Amino acid sequence: MTKKAVKQNILVWLMYFAVFLNGFEAAGYQTSLGNIGNEYALSKAGMGVLASVQLIAGLVSPFVFGPLADRFGKRKLLGVFFALEIAACAVLILSRGYVLFGVGIFFIGLSVSTIQYIAIAALADLFPISGGKKIGTVTGFYSFGAVAAPLVCGYYLNHNFSWKLLFILIGIAAAAEMAAVFSTDFSLQESTQQDSTAETINGAWHLSGLLLLCAVMFIYVGYENGFAFFVNSYISGVLKISHSYLALSLFWLAMIPSRVICGYLSRQNRLTLAAASIGAVIISLAVGLTKSGILAVILCFPLGFFCGAIYPSVLTRSIDFSGGKTATATGMITAATGFGGAFVTIITGVISQHLGLQRAVLSLTVFLAADIILAFILIVKRNPKSISGRTEAYTK
Repeated sequence: MTKKAVKQNILVWLMYFAVFLNGFEAAGYQTSLGNIGNEYALSKAGMGVLASVQLIAGLVSPFVFGPLADRFGKRKLLGVFFALEIAACAVLILSRGYVLFGVGIFFIGLSVSTIQYIAIAALADLFPISGGKKIGTVTGFYSFGAVAAPLVCGYYLNHNFSWKLLFILIGIAAAAEMAAVFSTDFSLQESTQQDSTAETINGAWHLSGLLLLCAVMFIYVGYENGFAFFVNSYISGVLKISHSYLALSLFWLAMIPSRVICGYLSRQNRLTLAAASIGAVIISLAVGLTKSGILAVILCFPLGFFCGAIYPSVLTRSIDFSGGKTATATGMITAATGFGGAFVTIITGVISQHLGLQRAVLSLTVFLAADIILAFILIVKRNPKSISGRTEAYTK
């Protein structure tokens, strides 16, 4: 392997691990929410609000830090937000009440959302030939982290360790990642001149296309978070089976192959988005209607497979509309995910408290069905014409 190839691999794997860590934190928080709620004596509605605080932070970041990352360099912003993540973990470890916890989890949300979209934008910028495949793979690593977290957290929570161990592990990993980022070369890794058949990932800036994709992600991540935060309680409390946390692991596990496959099918992102939306609605409806806890757990695997394809399909399509401002475009999508996740998680908590968890799951399914309509609109929507040139920010 050449020296250049080694450097490329190091950079790619740093971005993969950064997104893996975000998935681990998100699912670890979902798994720990019940224990956190018990410690602070919160109702289900209160837990929904606490769950949404992290997602609300994602609304703030993209509009400020996305353009800054495009202008001043993605490595600098990554370093800053890894440092913020470490500080937020320290606050959570030291918290003694839900107010201080809320402050800490807000800044965790601010840091992980920013790291996520900057890491994805960096892969798109630095690898203009293979960026589509890498975007599919990197979102698969998010799912990988989300698979690992319920297993790790479920184990130590069942052995009477504190939920705070989650943030100790994340703080240590973020410190290692920050040190590695500052010692890594973030210059352009591929040239489109190496492959005359390669398509440029730069199209003209296309606001209406990006807003449609933001709407898709508002709905999808609203569904995903509402489902993920309450599926454990639904299966254990309503369907009465133990080890219900396995459902969440299966849900995230299925996303790994789904997202990797989408990376290889990145040019067919219109069709994968439509197929994924239809499949997710059908399986979600089955989960909400079944009377069998075992079947509900099993169905979480195909549900995760279909859900997993939505995120990379949206991301690869967004590059077509970004006009080279990849961090700004992916940041807009991240803002939509934060808003959808926060809003729908709160509503899901209220519905589950007043109407029951089963009706909450069915309500989420009806909400997700709107993505089918948007997916078909995006099938017929044309990509803007390619433009030449890139900003110099990604080389900094």
